[in-house]
Amino acid sequence: MRINQLVWQHGGLAALISVILSLVAYIIGVEALVGWPLDMAQSLLIVITMVVVSRAIRTDEDGIINFSRLLGHIMIAVVCLLASSIVFNLVLFNLIDPGLIDTVADITLERVEGMMGSFGLEADLLEETLAETEMQIRKGYTLSGSIVGLFYGSVFWGLLALIVAAIFKRSPENKINF
Repeated sequence: MRINQLVWQHGGLAALISVILSLVAYIIGVEALVGWPLDMAQSLLIVITMVVVSRAIRTDEDGIINFSRLLGHIMIAVVCLLASSIVFNLVLFNLIDPGLIDTVADITLERVEGMMGSFGLEADLLEETLAETEMQIRKGYTLSGSIVGLFYGSVFWGLLALIVAAIFKRSPENKINF
């Protein structure tokens, strides 16, 4: 597959924006780094990137692009974005601020405990769940955990990419002229 150069430009720009969002959240405070507003902003950035890449590449290729080619380009941009976030997190949590993982784990465990406590879980089950959650949090910020996260993230966003590619594909028969 011949890769359109626009995918690297848009994917790289989205990756840079993603890293800046995470850096700003880190500077604001750890709560912002693990909070839902950052997650929502990152998710919105991925969706916007999918749409922008789709439109830009279709326009660059004279309004005609098939589904599989468009899907491949969308996924390249998404993987660029996800990989840059993972590299940033690995550098932040392992080189810049190694103690940050303890703070993130504590904040997340407090939130999980509050949520699960409202369900009325027994103390033994709650402690077991919290121990498993802490292990998964810490594992997620390792290289192997990040690679697994990249895979699962790619699969998740790949499902949405299927929909976006189906919407933005154009064959010669249904070319839209602007």
